Amino acid sequence: MTRPFRVRATVALIAVATLSSVAHADDQDTIDYRRFIMQSLDDQSAAIDQILQQKAPAENLATHAQILAITATMAKKAFEPKVPGGKAKPEVWSKWADFSKRLDELVVYTRAVARAAKDGVAATGPALGASHPCKDCHNNYLVQKK
Repeated sequence: MTRPFRVRATVALIAVATLSSVAHADDQDTIDYRRFIMQSLDDQSAAIDQILQQKAPAENLATHAQILAITATMAKKAFEPKVPGGKAKPEVWSKWADFSKRLDELVVYTRAVARAAKDGVAATGPALGASHPCKDCHNNYLVQKK
């Protein structure tokens, strides 16, 4: 091998290795962002639950519900890149039509909760109701803790 060829080959290998690590970092960034969005949904739901149990200030209810609704609108976009990993099962992407529909239903649900929360605690409980969309989706698409 000639010296110029070895130099070019070495530079090419370094470039490929660098691009691979950048792609990996981008995938991890996607997974992290997804986790942040879903964690925010969990956190806002927990805050609302505390308020409904009279363990936190009721005057914050509408704000938490609005944040919940806004965050729900971001969830679908966070999953659009097909990047397996994190707590998401592969079925998120292999059954995208169903998963995506469930996220759309989450947006409708959280908007209804936010509207009800403007009228206070008494109106919010019934809006939360039995049609809570999270549990069924988590059963199908979230890797459960063991």
